[in-house]
Amino acid sequence: MKIGAHVSIAGGVELAPKRARNIEAECFQFFSRSPRGGTYKKITDEKAVNFLKECEKWNFIPGEDYIIHTPYFINLASEDNRIYYGSIKAISEELETADKLRAPYVITHIGSGKNISVENAEQRIKDRVWKALEAVHKNNNYTALLLLEIAAGSGKILGDTIEEIAYFIKKAQKFSIPLGFCFDTCHAFAAGYDLRTGNKTEKIFEQIDKEIGLDKLKVIHFNDSKAEFNSHKDRHAHIGKGKIGEKGLREVVNQAKKLKVNLYLETKHDKIKEDLILVKRFRQEADGI
Repeated sequence: MKIGAHVSIAGGVELAPKRARNIEAECFQFFSRSPRGGTYKKITDEKAVNFLKECEKWNFIPGEDYIIHTPYFINLASEDNRIYYGSIKAISEELETADKLRAPYVITHIGSGKNISVENAEQRIKDRVWKALEAVHKNNNYTALLLLEIAAGSGKILGDTIEEIAYFIKKAQKFSIPLGFCFDTCHAFAAGYDLRTGNKTEKIFEQIDKEIGLDKLKVIHFNDSKAEFNSHKDRHAHIGKGKIGEKGLREVVNQAKKLKVNLYLETKHDKIKEDLILVKRFRQEADGI
């Protein structure tokens, strides 16, 4: 189990490995494009080669030590066809980029059905998301695995419960469409999963195993929460400085260590080094060092 963080690709994707090593991250996550949208610039073969050379230089293993996060505009449940089909296209592009850069996972949020208010809206939204996921993989043999991330749950957001993530993953399995799970501690806490004690945190992982399967849990976003429990607000806090606190987060580290699942911090970079040092200390304590 490795401990890392989200890093910037400003100036070029090939600069990400050095930035990760500079903060002493053991693995890293990045956006391969602007997270806000805009014109998509495909990563060239030259940039991909340079990125892989930088990974080798800074001792990051392709296929293991870095992952890609999709942009914020993704909404697989949107009734706006421009957003809906644009989201399908963007996820397909990210999976293609991941294969080119040899990243094992692409993380995405599902989106929101906020514009749907008709009868049986919930099932319509789920069907729309399912068709989108099917379209992403149609006629493509991506090596990278798409992971659905649990959401904080504001509005009509989808994927804010373990059961709902399980619905899509299990349905996909029936049609041999590969999907995995990304657990975010801040999002889960805001969505109503109490991570404040070791016992409660352990039970949440037992629920993940029962509903989804721990073999599908590939990534953990490791953040404390500025917002209150069950607030449905996504507000990351530095580790141990938020409403979750150290007790429950230590148990998340214990679980991740047993499962050999990497942790990726998404806290502000003003104190990211301190956060990484603290989480590594949690790991040492789990090891009995």
